[in-house]
Amino acid sequence: MSITEDEFNTIPDYVKPENREKILALAVANEREISDVECCEYLIRHWNETVEDGNPLYNDREYARSRGFKDIIAQPGMVICTLVMPYRWPTPNGFIKTRQLLHFELKELLELPVGILANYETFFHAPIEIGDRLSSTGRLVEISPFKQTRLGGGYFSKLETNYYNQRDELVCQAHTNLFSYGGANEGESDGAKVAEPQTKGAKPSTLEDQAPNDPPPGDWLDGGWHNATEEMLESWRTGWKPAPPVDRYWEDVNEGDKLPDLLMPITVTRCAFMASGSRDFAPQHHNTWYCHNKSRTREMFLGTHFNLGMLSRFMTDYGGPMSTPRRIQLQMMRTIGAGEDYMMSGVITKKWEEDGKKLVDMDITIDTQLGPGYRCSGSLELPSKSQAKQ
Repeated sequence: MSITEDEFNTIPDYVKPENREKILALAVANEREISDVECCEYLIRHWNETVEDGNPLYNDREYARSRGFKDIIAQPGMVICTLVMPYRWPTPNGFIKTRQLLHFELKELLELPVGILANYETFFHAPIEIGDRLSSTGRLVEISPFKQTRLGGGYFSKLETNYYNQRDELVCQAHTNLFSYGGANEGESDGAKVAEPQTKGAKPSTLEDQAPNDPPPGDWLDGGWHNATEEMLESWRTGWKPAPPVDRYWEDVNEGDKLPDLLMPITVTRCAFMASGSRDFAPQHHNTWYCHNKSRTREMFLGTHFNLGMLSRFMTDYGGPMSTPRRIQLQMMRTIGAGEDYMMSGVITKKWEEDGKKLVDMDITIDTQLGPGYRCSGSLELPSKSQAKQ
């Protein structure tokens, strides 16, 4: 299948012919790329360490079996990196070409070297179980007209990625909106605004900024794993054990209800866990030198996968292990990096039903001591008392 410029007519005029042809090719979904990685207990448990998700559905096989699964299942934040990222070595066929990196290829074709994620929205349709191997397709949906923003002139693009299991079931669909800029081409401005790549007016971090808070006096390591590791994670601030899960029923939730606040210290060691747990070692997420000299950001910063995992955890911490995230939307106002306290709060905005599902919508705010960070939303399916009696 091919597509013409009459069908996909949003390519900027300045793009040279050979690049136009390649962009048109990106507008057609590729054949499914089968992941190198099979979902397994190690990957699930390591990811749970990263975001400290104590949901028994992801940690307790007896509980998971009581819910009808054969074993623990994957936490939703694992979908976009942990379970699909290709191995980087050995690569017998040369450079890895994958639609998982479509946004990098598009930046090159547009000759715009800098790109930031403006908005990300994902929909979850089916759980991922141990033994599942995902495949994915990606395509370019559209390119906006030229936009003049606080970062400079450039173009927004919308990408769609679909993830399937080996049973041909659609597991997840993600829509990624990116802003690419920094090229030599100019156009007319419409005053659009996008996220700042770093805290406004922030200077590059120092070693002092990376230092964790001092542990409290006394026996603060009660229940921890390794004193140095736990100190660098500031584990006394997040707790050694998850709170006992409490199932929350749809009938007991009302619009305007507030969700319990959640704190996560973002330290260098937390970023190392994120890189390892996601299998994504893009240097902007774990390397200070790269951030100061290449990304031009204050410090190593969180990836979309970590934010997706934390949002999923925040939602099911509230709803309990019988609740299921169905939609998560993330809008980044800036990057959040090492040395900041990730502070989550939320409120129920809508209570609704669809196709027999009992759902609530919520607005979620993620800020730090340096100011506003992300503005997010989600849809959570909750158990029903009427269904529980059946």
